[in-house]
Amino acid sequence: MTHPSRWIPAVAVLLAACNIEVSSPNNIDLDGHGSTRLPPPSNLVTISLDGSVQLSWSGSIVASYPEQFRYFRVYSTQLDVSGTRCDESDWVTEGTTVSDGFLVGSLRNGVTRCFAVTTVAQDGGEGSRTAARMDTPRHGGRFVIVDVFESRPATSGWLFEDGTSGRIGVVGNGSRSDLDFRVERHVDGSLWFRPVRAGGRVQVYGTVPIADLTSVDRAPVSGYASVQVEALPGFAYLFAVPQFDGTHYGAVRVAFLSPAYVVLDWSYQIDPNNVELFKGMGGTDVRRVLAYNP
Repeated sequence: MTHPSRWIPAVAVLLAACNIEVSSPNNIDLDGHGSTRLPPPSNLVTISLDGSVQLSWSGSIVASYPEQFRYFRVYSTQLDVSGTRCDESDWVTEGTTVSDGFLVGSLRNGVTRCFAVTTVAQDGGEGSRTAARMDTPRHGGRFVIVDVFESRPATSGWLFEDGTSGRIGVVGNGSRSDLDFRVERHVDGSLWFRPVRAGGRVQVYGTVPIADLTSVDRAPVSGYASVQVEALPGFAYLFAVPQFDGTHYGAVRVAFLSPAYVVLDWSYQIDPNNVELFKGMGGTDVRRVLAYNP
């Protein structure tokens, strides 16, 4: 159920306040037989992803206890039958990490889980847990991870609309010929978006980073080219996507950039030849509006 740790800074929008009660899972068995009890990490935050949740916390524990620190252990549990509290009888280990972040994957969208983290010392002793934090993976257009082709080719491509499955917003194999783009790494370490689909074109939006993809409310009808563009943090990129029924317009924004992957916000207009990239979900035909969930 775990994935290798991928650290993402807590610059994303955090969960809104809710009435679900969380708690500290301090009643599970401690690890090993060591007597050292280091404090838990502070400032645990979570980011909702599609089918996964990214956890991050302060790195002060490692700095404060360099000789005693061994690793962090990540736990999760479901909600109890009332749906308002963490199920204290069902805490499971998601994995361990020596970094200050952890990606919990293979989760069901729309299903809430509670998460907590402990610090394990060199002698095997495990300290108390953080206060539990609740998060719910969701479908949508924020914080999608696309890997670099040279590192993980199977998850290095992006399709705004997958003609095979009919799904909107799909991470695909970088070897597919119908990708809207794939992420590649140049010899200098920089990451680039390469349009793949025949006739696919791209352009950079503006000359400065933007705070949110909702700033791109309309796509220009000109200025696109079949060229590679460098992926830069905070910048948005517009795509003209040829489909059987006309040209569709999509956009991505680089929310976070690492040497091995990018985290993207995305939007896509499923109505052909329509340049609107952000509009309310009014009306009854939801396929005629943007598949973007702010």
